[in-house]
Amino acid sequence: MQEEELAIWQEIEKTAVSAGLDPTKFTDTHREIVAQIVTFLQTPQAPPPEQKPASWVKWLPLGKNGNGKRPSAPPPTPLIICGEPGTGKTTFLNVLDVVLRQVFELPDNIQPVMNKGKHEYFVTKRLLNGRPISLLSVKKWDDLLHFYTWSRETHGLVEADRTRFVQETLLPMRIIFADEVEMTGYSPTLPILAQHGLLVIGTSNQSRFAQLEERQVPPYIYTFAGIDLRAGSPADAVVQPDDPAWIIFDQLQASPVAQYEQLAYQMQKMGDVLFVRLDFDTAVRAPLLENEWANFLQTLPRQPDMPLIFLLDDFSLQSLRTDYNAIIRFVSLFDLIEQQGIGVLVRNRVNQAELSREALSHMKVTIHAARSVPEAIKVKTAVGIDRATSRIGQAGHKAHQYLPT
Repeated sequence: MQEEELAIWQEIEKTAVSAGLDPTKFTDTHREIVAQIVTFLQTPQAPPPEQKPASWVKWLPLGKNGNGKRPSAPPPTPLIICGEPGTGKTTFLNVLDVVLRQVFELPDNIQPVMNKGKHEYFVTKRLLNGRPISLLSVKKWDDLLHFYTWSRETHGLVEADRTRFVQETLLPMRIIFADEVEMTGYSPTLPILAQHGLLVIGTSNQSRFAQLEERQVPPYIYTFAGIDLRAGSPADAVVQPDDPAWIIFDQLQASPVAQYEQLAYQMQKMGDVLFVRLDFDTAVRAPLLENEWANFLQTLPRQPDMPLIFLLDDFSLQSLRTDYNAIIRFVSLFDLIEQQGIGVLVRNRVNQAELSREALSHMKVTIHAARSVPEAIKVKTAVGIDRATSRIGQAGHKAHQYLPT
C-alpha cells in the first residue's frame, strides 16, 4: 500500500471507529476498493465527452449513433459492492464519503433544496456522526436527473439541461455514491453519470446488472460476505409488559394527538430524547413513502443531532401479510429510519408482538403471491424486506442506547 493510500486508509479506520464501527472487520476487498478510488482521483480529470447519449436510456457504442463520434475518454467503470443485507456495504460507503471528500477536498454539491429556475426539489440528506453525506439511493439520483431534464414549459425532456446539471454541479464532485442499485428499473441512471466522467460507486443486494452491460458500462463487482454485521436482532425492538419502556408507551398514549396529513401521532421529550408514538396499522396505511416520512421528520421540534425514538404501538405483522401496499410503506419507513439513525421500539397490548427474522421472511410469501404485480416489482420488494429485517434490529438496539437511565 502506497504512503498516501496508507494515510487515507488510516483516516478511514479512524472515521469508522468514531461511527461505532469495528475496522478490524474490513478485509482486503475493502482495501482494493479504496485503491481503485484513489487511483481514479489521482488521475487528471478528462474533459467532458463530445457526444452525449441520444436518449434517456441508451448509450450506444461507436458507429451506431449515426455520426461516428466517440466520447473523449471511456467512462470510468462503476464499482458495485454486492452482498446480503447487513454486511456493511452502505456503512462503508458512508465512511468513504466523509473521508474522501475531506482528504481530496471534493465538494458535495447536493443541497437539501435543489433549484431549477423557480422550481425546487427537496433532498433528504443522510447523516454520519451528525454530518450530512452525499450518498443517495439510485432512485433519488434518477429523480434528481429527471428534475433537471424535464421542462415544465415544453412538457418534455431537454437533454441539454441534464448535461448542464451533470457537468456544472455533479462533475466537480468526481464521485457519485449510489445505494440500492437493482437489476432493473433505475440502473440506466448509472451509465448517464459514468459517461460524463463520474466514478459511480454503488451497493446492491443483487449481483448481475444486465442493463449496465447492455449500455456498454459493465461494472466491477465486489462482494461483501458473512453474517449480518449490524448490531441487534429484530426481537431487540420488542417491548414486554415488564420492560420499563412499556410505561413510556403508556405516557405518550395519554399525550395530546397531533396530525401530519393523514398520520396521527403523539410526542414527548424526555431528557434529551424525543419520543414519537405511532399506531402501527395507521402508520403503514397512511400514504407516506420515504420522501413523505422525511418531510414529517422536518416538522418535529428537534435538532438533527437530538436522539429520536419511534414507538410503534399495536404492532402486528398480520396487517402487512394481506396488504401489498402496506409492505411497501413498511420498507420505506425503515429505509428512512436507517438513513436518519432513528431508534425504534414496538409493542402489542393484546398479543405478544411477533417480530423475528423467520416471521419477516415469511412475509415474502405474501409478496410473491400478489396478483397483477410485475415480477420485477415483487423481487425488488422482497429485497426490501430483507433490508428492513436487518435495519429493525439495528433500530431496536439503538433505541435501548437512547433510553433514559
